[in-house]
Amino acid sequence: MEKITEQFSQLKELLIEYFDSNVEYYKFAGFEKLMRLVIALTFAAVFFVLLMLALILLGFAASIWLGNILENDVLGYLCIAFFYLLLLLFIYLFRGPFIERPLIKYFHRFLFHDENKKKS
Repeated sequence: MEKITEQFSQLKELLIEYFDSNVEYYKFAGFEKLMRLVIALTFAAVFFVLLMLALILLGFAASIWLGNILENDVLGYLCIAFFYLLLLLFIYLFRGPFIERPLIKYFHRFLFHDENKKKS
């Protein structure tokens, strides 16, 4: 009878050790995925800010250029503003196939690529 209680005691210790090691593994895996996500979001934010600055400056340059061609600065600015509004409408109407799906695929591949690679 003592042998059975001793085996149960050892089994209990092994199970506790197993669960503790699993908890540590999942903490590390979660931290790694979180850091990868934070780095990707930081890169995307910096890229987005620089892209917006470039678009603003290009918009002003195009407005001035178009204003010189049309010989009316206000008309040049209005044409570029109208172009940006059309672009915004296009992006809003087609946000699913052009924005949402590629982002979901990118983040799925980004976050789960290593796990799929290890399983193969």
